[in-house]
Order: sequence, then C-alpha cells, then structure tokens
Amino acid sequence: MAFIHCLIIVVLACSTDHSFAVDKRLLLNDPETLLSQIHALQQELQELKSSTAEKFRLLESENKIQGSVYIRWGKHSCPSLNNTVLLYTGTAGGSFYTDTGGGVNTLCLPHNPDFLPDHFSSLKQYGVGYLYGGEYQFSLKNVVVQDDVPCSVCRVNKASSIMMIPAKLTCPSGWFKQYSGFLTSEEHGTVRSEYICLDEDPDFIERSRVNENGRLFYPTVTVCGTLPCPPYKNAVLVPCVVCAL
Repeated sequence: MAFIHCLIIVVLACSTDHSFAVDKRLLLNDPETLLSQIHALQQELQELKSSTAEKFRLLESENKIQGSVYIRWGKHSCPSLNNTVLLYTGTAGGSFYTDTGGGVNTLCLPHNPDFLPDHFSSLKQYGVGYLYGGEYQFSLKNVVVQDDVPCSVCRVNKASSIMMIPAKLTCPSGWFKQYSGFLTSEEHGTVRSEYICLDEDPDFIERSRVNENGRLFYPTVTVCGTLPCPPYKNAVLVPCVVCAL
C-alpha cells in the first residue's frame, strides 16, 4: 500500500509539472500575452529611466549649491587643502586713503578686465568715484612698503559656509582652516576702510615699488578701554583666521 501511495504522488507531481509547462507554452505563444509583457517591460524601463534622471538632476543640483567662495588677501594662489580651487587672481583695489567718497569695501580686481562700450562714457558727466590699487604700508618677509597687494578668489567645493574670525589663529571644532594671518585696515586718522585678514606669508605683484598710495594696508592693533583688557592686551597686533565648514 505504501508503494502504491508513493506512485500516485509521483504521477500527480509529473502531471502538475506537465500541465504547468503546457500552460507556460500556451501563454508564450499567445500574441496578446507577449504584447502585454513587452508593454509592462517598456513601462518598467521608462520608470527606471525617469528615476535615474531624477537622481542625476538632484545630484547635479546639490553639486551646484555646494561650496563657498572667499578672498585670500595677499596671495597669488589658493591653499591646497579642503578641496579648494582657484577662481581667479587679481590685485586689491579700493578708494584713496584720504577720500571721503567712493566705496569702503575692498575689491579683488582681476588681471584681465573687460570694458564697457563707448556709449557708456556719457555717464561720467554726472560725477564719478575713484578706484585705486592697494599698497602695503609695512615690510614683512618677501614684501616691502609700497609693494602692490595681490589677491585670489577661492572656492571650497565641499563647504557651505566661510567666515573670518578676528583675534584667532584656529577654527572652531568641526571647521577647517583655509588660511591665517593678521588684521589690516587703513591708518588711524585717515578715512576708514573695512578690516581685511591678510595672509601671514604675503606675496606682492611684480611691478614698480613707486609710492602711488591708493587703498593702503596697515596692520591693526588693539586699544584697551571699551575693548576689555584682559582678555585683550593693549597695542598688540590682531591675528585672524579664515575658516570653512
């Protein structure tokens, strides 16, 4: 009886497999079934393409919005760290140190300027401001007084923020140092300008060392009083650091 029971099971199993194979052949030979399967595959492929394209679009968008730009004052190059790239090099420019008009911010002017068409020259009849180059007013390492001040515009590709911290040489936890140096400004008693963090190892522009003035770079020192001392000290140079996150 056990033998007959096993034989019946084997026959039923073979019959089931045979029926499945027959049904499968019938389905594959059915044109409507084939068209339906092809259509389903095409739809899946289109959905996959759309999904992939959306992922690439988002990735491209993220890459475009990532990164921060800053100016490295006093250098022809950008630091080779933190995935930093050079956008352009230039020369520092701003208002003449005794002018009461013009801009107060300092510009990094590119070495290959463009020029407006001639018909814009009529604008000058209404009055103008003046833009000068920048000069060091101290000697340090490779630079001397009257050397022209270079600058570099740098982009940190994998950073969302850039900040300059005065009176520090190190960055907060989690931030990365781009460069450090000392704080500069116009000389006390002249027209004020912005504070600039000049690189600790400054370069100069290869040109004459004629005293033409313009936007002048002086080191900055502390004055106790409203500035609390301690922790500050009187009449000491102010360090600075530029950090990226």
